[in-house]
Amino acid sequence: MSPRRNDTPALPRRELLRGLGALGLVGALAPGSGARAAAPPVADALALALVGAEVHVGDGTVIPSGVVLTEGARITAVGGPELRPPSGAAVVDLKGKILTPGLIAADARVGLIEIDLEPGTRDDSGGEGPIRAAYDAGAAINPRSSLIQVQAIEGITSAAVSPSGGLLSGQVALIDLVYGDRAQMVQRRGVAVRGALGQVIAGSRAATLAKLREVLDDARFLRGRKAAYDRRQTRELAAHPRDLEALFPALDRKVPLTLEAHGEPDIAAAIELAAAEKLRVVILGGTEAWRLRSELAAAKIPVIVYPSQNLPGSLDKLGARLDNAALLSAAGVEVGIACLGDAHNLRNQTQEAGIAVAYGMDWERALTAVTLTIARAYGVDADYGSVAKGKIANLVTWGGDPFEHAHYAEQVYIRGAAIPMVSRQTLLRERYRDLEKIRRRGR
Repeated sequence: MSPRRNDTPALPRRELLRGLGALGLVGALAPGSGARAAAPPVADALALALVGAEVHVGDGTVIPSGVVLTEGARITAVGGPELRPPSGAAVVDLKGKILTPGLIAADARVGLIEIDLEPGTRDDSGGEGPIRAAYDAGAAINPRSSLIQVQAIEGITSAAVSPSGGLLSGQVALIDLVYGDRAQMVQRRGVAVRGALGQVIAGSRAATLAKLREVLDDARFLRGRKAAYDRRQTRELAAHPRDLEALFPALDRKVPLTLEAHGEPDIAAAIELAAAEKLRVVILGGTEAWRLRSELAAAKIPVIVYPSQNLPGSLDKLGARLDNAALLSAAGVEVGIACLGDAHNLRNQTQEAGIAVAYGMDWERALTAVTLTIARAYGVDADYGSVAKGKIANLVTWGGDPFEHAHYAEQVYIRGAAIPMVSRQTLLRERYRDLEKIRRRGR
């Protein structure tokens, strides 16, 4: 799916360069310019009053002519037109617009991958072995990736960034898409452990599941006998002790184990694993999850789906169907929607939600699926996922239905600050928009 901003009005050159200067991108694309300005201020954002929009809170609540007040990085109040902006707040009139929470990407690679085919720009894998649970994606985030702003201007304000590969890929980091400011960007490390089921070990589902159970057992074993292990007074373990120690928060249900699983047998195994090991499990992908929707609902296991991936690209995905999200939601499963495993096209998340709505999912539930459900799945819903007092002021204003291809994010606020609505791609578009001017220059 192509980005929608290609049809937006041209930006004045001064505004465009000012925004790109704040992003440190002017030097890369403007010949003769070596300047790199600082990132846009975030922590010191002014108090804002966003008034008049139809506010979709993210939990199904809609506030006509709503008012959202922010100060610094937090939302201070949400209400109807009776809510008055405080003295000194910058008032933004949003009459006729829609305001939503910022969208949250799940199982993303943004900040870990810049160019897919260039190994020097990839930090999404922690090694060759199947057990890499200690690998910390948050330590490898590139705060100046050109892909950050590409996603942010389309309404993606946060991402759960996950490593990839193996049975247990590593630790997931929650980031806010604040270009160039690492301290503001990497918000929480270790919000989940990322894993996968299927034919990961020896080309066998059974071997994969057995290995995962062995690793979980050894993590419990190590926790109870750490001193003896350090004295070499225990048996050999199934993985490096650091990888086993990285699983302790998941064993204690402090963080979820997110498992990529597509086929019905693997999803059934994940349900059984969650019950037997008393884990918080989140299913990623869930291509055939609709077949087990009653069981998933009863087990209270969230499923994050990728609606447009509706073709059977493997035998695990023979049951792919476009109404997967709708069927799961109707059965009472908490459904998230995301462009899973992606770095470049997280921005298509609104189109994915639109597909889910077109095939039967309730609109407000689809909005929850790209915001609050993902925040809940990763255990960060106290601060993210809805427009509510005390939460991080990650907000997006839209000119119309964000799930319609004709509409796009008009302004994005991350941690209370309006970000420049420009990226490397919009700059290239502006440079080559006027072909006649380019031809004249060439004469």
